Amino acid sequence: MKMKSLVQIFADGMKPFPAFGALLLFLVVPQMVHGASSAELFEKGIYTEETKGELKTAVRIYQQIVDDPGADRALVAQAQLRLGLCQLKLGNKPQAISALDRLTQEFPDKDKLLAVVEQQMPQVLDEIVQQIERNSILEVDRGELMETALRAIVGKLDSRGGFLRTNDMEFLGADEIKEFNVQVDQKLAGVGAVLKAEAGEVVIRSLLPGSPALKGGLRAGDRIVGINGIELRENNQIKTVVDLLRGPVGTPVAVGVRRAGSDGVLEVELVRDTIQVPSVLADRRKPDGSSDFMLDDQRKIGYVRLSQVGKLSVEEMRAALDDLQARGMKALVLDLRNNPGGLLGGAVEIADLFVESGRIVTVKGRNGETIYDAKPEGTFTGFPIALLVNRKTASAGEIVAACLQDHQRAVVVGERTFGQGIVRSLFQLKTGVGAMKLPTAVYYRPSGKSMNRFPGSKDSDDWGVSPDADYEVVMTDEELKQYEQDRSERDALNGGATPKRQFHDRQLEKGLECVKAQLENK
Repeated sequence: MKMKSLVQIFADGMKPFPAFGALLLFLVVPQMVHGASSAELFEKGIYTEETKGELKTAVRIYQQIVDDPGADRALVAQAQLRLGLCQLKLGNKPQAISALDRLTQEFPDKDKLLAVVEQQMPQVLDEIVQQIERNSILEVDRGELMETALRAIVGKLDSRGGFLRTNDMEFLGADEIKEFNVQVDQKLAGVGAVLKAEAGEVVIRSLLPGSPALKGGLRAGDRIVGINGIELRENNQIKTVVDLLRGPVGTPVAVGVRRAGSDGVLEVELVRDTIQVPSVLADRRKPDGSSDFMLDDQRKIGYVRLSQVGKLSVEEMRAALDDLQARGMKALVLDLRNNPGGLLGGAVEIADLFVESGRIVTVKGRNGETIYDAKPEGTFTGFPIALLVNRKTASAGEIVAACLQDHQRAVVVGERTFGQGIVRSLFQLKTGVGAMKLPTAVYYRPSGKSMNRFPGSKDSDDWGVSPDADYEVVMTDEELKQYEQDRSERDALNGGATPKRQFHDRQLEKGLECVKAQLENK
């Protein structure tokens, strides 16, 4: 495989430096053999460049090695690399591009090229970082540079071989790891306000049940203008506000808000607490703010929405089903729309709640395969299920949907899912700079089929989880936007019962039609 031209890498002004550094990080190879005279000349070039700082003289020395037809090819490659970097330091971008592009032309075999420049890598990378720190038009942070390089490496691997899609492999910085852990653990220390950006301001989108924010009198729609006496300016990023609101459990925080219909700033004193972020939700809430999972009390049709699969999701799902069974549930709508996934183990356990026996999922990786089978204990049976999915249902959500569909435990309603049929594992980097989320396995549904949508997959290919016959209901992009807006407004806690639905939800309507028909045919 030929290496990408370095002209392309350097095509966007200052951006290339991290990209080129990331490219060079791949270099792993054996030692090289130097020709004596060429080696002496090369050492002289290094001394002239690094010790004396005479870059123009060094350029001439390196050029002499490059132009020598009898010079060892390994030294030629190293001299060509240093020649390009010297030109870069001198500000001669066209000459630098030409020199580095010639390097890839002279060494089209990627492995050989990587082999001959290995010894220069630590110095080259450090030099790149130093040049950016000293000469970039904007002041940059070394940590940010290293993070950029790591993201570039991930991006390079992400596009190889046609197997992975963009973001199948990710580098997570320290802040991203914190947010990832909040999602997985479903717990955080704060006030329990879900925020959004609106017209340059940070607005409370919703409040979590039992949270200090809810108990303290904050409302959805309040605009946060100050925290602990710190006035927030326009265009403040949500991250800044979140960082100010979070803190150790038991510590106070003063929140200043502007409320529609009120003059002035309302100051609310809150005490931070451990907040549980629910993943199992109802379509509506009771007046006390608790979830009402019985959607149709007359026909005894329950409704449970799984927004993601975290560490508490199985416990939440079991509690919701226990509540519904105690109230005489006869049918269930299980809503997995907009579920981006989560924990593999959690998905297996949730599927196991509905299936008495048989295969749930098979996971195949480099070190073999692991099978997950259902157990009869603790299974909820004896009622029909309509399972709602859409194009944003992915990964762990698809495991649950595929299992219930293959075992004919549920009728799948809606539209084809995303097709995220790979297991991604998080690996902390020893340096503490962040973590890598790497694809480590592919999962297969009980039927033996893979659900993964590869980069070259067509609509006619078999991927994802498709609705059962006669139950496909595809939302337009505008419909999906309206559904998400309506769902957000109806999830907001402001005291009292949930507002009436403003959106005509055709997928939910079809799901109800499905279970009603099954109840009538019993």
